[in-house]
Amino acid sequence: MKQNIAIIAGGDSGEYNISIKSGIIAAEMLDKQKYETYLIQIKGNDWFFEIQGKKHQINKNDFSLDFNGKKILFQCVFCAIHGTPGENGKMPAYFEMLNIPFTSSGTLASAITFNKNYCNRVVSTYGVDVSKSTHLFRGQDYSKDQILEQLTLPVFVKPNAGGSSVGMSKVNEPGKLINAIELAFKEDNEILIEEFIKGREFTCAVIQSKDELIVFPICEVISKKEFFDFESKYLPDLAEEILPANIPEELEINIKQQSAMLYKGLNCKGVVRADYIYNQDDDRLVFLEINTVPGLSKESIVPKMAMEMGLSLTDLFTMMVEDAIWRNA
Repeated sequence: MKQNIAIIAGGDSGEYNISIKSGIIAAEMLDKQKYETYLIQIKGNDWFFEIQGKKHQINKNDFSLDFNGKKILFQCVFCAIHGTPGENGKMPAYFEMLNIPFTSSGTLASAITFNKNYCNRVVSTYGVDVSKSTHLFRGQDYSKDQILEQLTLPVFVKPNAGGSSVGMSKVNEPGKLINAIELAFKEDNEILIEEFIKGREFTCAVIQSKDELIVFPICEVISKKEFFDFESKYLPDLAEEILPANIPEELEINIKQQSAMLYKGLNCKGVVRADYIYNQDDDRLVFLEINTVPGLSKESIVPKMAMEMGLSLTDLFTMMVEDAIWRNA
């Protein structure tokens, strides 16, 4: 008998459309012999399954769906929401309360990794190198001079809690700092200002498959813009992805070991992607962030990593669902 799988997509962040793409791909690629899939779109309080132009609302009391005269309960939720509420701990908390298996990290791991400042503070306790930074809240008094006494230009100014690069700026001149802060505050009530680290950007994905931890091939990302921003992530002409990365074995081992350590130390689940900058001049590997719901569309990096390993998207997505159900058994 097929298992009912809800694929949640959409959300309330700037990556809504990318999330919908990830959800559609998951619905297409999950094994049709094993699963009956339902793409559930979430936007604010509107949670629905749409077919032939008609919306069927989700009952939020038990996350069930009334469809074709039947009440459909789900054996697992495939999480494809990037940003809020899927990646910041809100949806995981909801599914944990209902005791429904889901494919992403739990409430605490999601909340910590989504908040860039808190995540940096936690991972630094594991001996991981992070960029020097300052953390600002909306309404807090701050001045350009005060910030530049703490940090050296250039800096990145970014929303503190966000699943994408929307609202992020690189600031090279003191006169542009305040405008960058105001731009970031349009996306979040908290922002992070980090010193720029010159170097090569790498990303590494990790997945738990039942009792086996699998580390994917490392990808180097070379942006054709000044930095790897939102456009660069999703417009192939603006960034080059080298997979597998052409790097010394020692660096490869370091990145993979660190990614696996953070995955276990932060108690991540499902597939996550850790991003780094490597400064060759001082042999410094600097942690950037962890994405607990990375992009899963055909343009996204993690599916390309999986295919580099010989895993089809069906293999990858089935692995995620089976692991979630196994964890909840």
